[in-house]
Amino acid sequence: MILNSGTVDPAIPIFGFAYAEDGVKVSGRGTRDLVKRGLDLAEIMREASRTLGGEGGGHDVAAGATIPRGSETEFLKIADRMVGGQLSD
Repeated sequence: MILNSGTVDPAIPIFGFAYAEDGVKVSGRGTRDLVKRGLDLAEIMREASRTLGGEGGGHDVAAGATIPRGSETEFLKIADRMVGGQLSD
């Protein structure tokens, strides 16, 4: 809903964090247009979280992960590189 609200840039996916007992839950959302351009959030969540000792997966347009506390900034750096790579192909 927020991607269609006009308050965020629909040309990039968004990520949100929520703290839980087992780490930090990450939620990623994109648009169908981004998926058509090559976005696969399931791959991003899976690979970025695995790099940090977590786990993730989901769908190309919507996916989630769990990562260790304190790794949020590094997760975003990895995800940013991956999004850039997917959308530039």
